[in-house]
Amino acid sequence: MMMNEKSVMERVAKMPEGVYSASSKYWCVTCKLLFDIDKPVCPYMPKMCINTPVPVEVMKPESTVSIEKFGLFYPKVPQKMMNYLAGSEPAKIGRMWAEAYIDFLKAWRFEYKNEPLQTLKSFIITVSGSETAQRVTKDGIVFVLTDLSKVWEKRKLFPILGSAVEVLRDELGIEYKILFDEIDILGEKATGKYYCSMCRKFFEFSSQRDSVTCPLMPQKCVAVPHSLDKMRYSLKDLIAVYSHTPDIYKRLMKVLPLREGWREYLAALLEDEWKFAVMKEGLNCIASEIGLTHEEITCLPAENESTMQMAG
Repeated sequence: MMMNEKSVMERVAKMPEGVYSASSKYWCVTCKLLFDIDKPVCPYMPKMCINTPVPVEVMKPESTVSIEKFGLFYPKVPQKMMNYLAGSEPAKIGRMWAEAYIDFLKAWRFEYKNEPLQTLKSFIITVSGSETAQRVTKDGIVFVLTDLSKVWEKRKLFPILGSAVEVLRDELGIEYKILFDEIDILGEKATGKYYCSMCRKFFEFSSQRDSVTCPLMPQKCVAVPHSLDKMRYSLKDLIAVYSHTPDIYKRLMKVLPLREGWREYLAALLEDEWKFAVMKEGLNCIASEIGLTHEEITCLPAENESTMQMAG
């Protein structure tokens, strides 16, 4: 017999507590996400999730695929801000991004040299926000980025990636030449933007539909993310998501010098594309969480249990 929500919560409450991480670094075997959290409890469904996140000190993350999920499915706000800020010196940016990525992998205890091509792919997806296809040719390995123009300007990104992969090829022991291409699949269609009222996460991928299957746990999750126009949500929900997400984008963002108008550009992204009501305090919190500022800001995360309901 299927358990109702109350029964699941009661059962979860009686389960043994997980093991704490001294570094606050955890990963989930089921959803393959990384978490920067204070205790071994799912930050999105603390009273419903039957998993306990695994401390990286107890068991190392299995694959850099977990990093890709942020680039593939989460809002492309960090990547679009990086596109906005990336101007001159692409070779320097690329080298520094590669070094920041390697430092991140070491801090999170990835055995990344065991999966060299996967590790390289994860970097490209994380930075670009685009899915990739890989084509092995006589000239090398070609990474084909899909719908890149939805997030980045090719003339900015490709020189940065070209510089970065030279550092990563040496680190990973990849002998093949790495090339880049792009293909536009969605055309003029906007990317789909969704909100899940159960885990209070936002998703951006594929084309717009009324609802989608959870991209993180498609075979297990019973919740249904819906189109933004069918949901009520708050900027606090997005702040909470970024506060639990590892600091990969903070590491990448701090390489880039801020340019005039970045606050206005960030506000426009949040208001126009995600329909948030943006106030100064919330904007400062988002900026801090994705690494645009280095101020110590106390941002109150969203409550653990969702109170958001479908509109109408």
